[in-house]
Amino acid sequence: MGTKLEKRPSWATRALQGVTYWIGHRRCLYKQYPLAEGALVAELCNLIHANLHSDYVLACEVQYTELLEGKPKPDLLTQRARADLVVSKKPEEKDGEPTPRFIIEVKRSSAPKAQIDADLRRLAAVQLAHRGVRTFMFLIAEAHRPKRFVDDEGKSLTGKHSIPNSSGYYRVRRTLKAAHAYTEVANAQYACLLEIYA
Repeated sequence: MGTKLEKRPSWATRALQGVTYWIGHRRCLYKQYPLAEGALVAELCNLIHANLHSDYVLACEVQYTELLEGKPKPDLLTQRARADLVVSKKPEEKDGEPTPRFIIEVKRSSAPKAQIDADLRRLAAVQLAHRGVRTFMFLIAEAHRPKRFVDDEGKSLTGKHSIPNSSGYYRVRRTLKAAHAYTEVANAQYACLLEIYA
């Protein structure tokens, strides 16, 4: 019997679909200028915020040391290491602190494999130290198919995938895309939702 996976957050799916259309729009204006990772993060913030339930709050660039306060900190999480996006449950009490529920790293698929793997290891380490959170990578590909995560038909590569130099693994939970024709799998805009497990 297969492992029962937790439901994908609807705000994540909607934000990733939205960002693929947004990339297509930006490419119509500035085809020769690839989007910076910071621009992708900023637009994802807008899209998540627009689709987030009122019980949750979104924060950007949060230090991992803050997220793991009072918990053992893996060596991978230095003082300067920051999570790109954190979705937290609002506190019950007026003066309480939000509780982190989702920690997200955003990565361009064109980034070096070593950088992508380093973020995957970091997320696996956080998940191991903080079992109350879910960890995701939003992997964005501009006008190409990210072959490591998406098959020849433009679909998610399913199953467990090991993370190099880590006991953790990831699953490609969903792949969203925007293309100017259904047959243009190779040149579409892609956004993959990777969930990382310890």
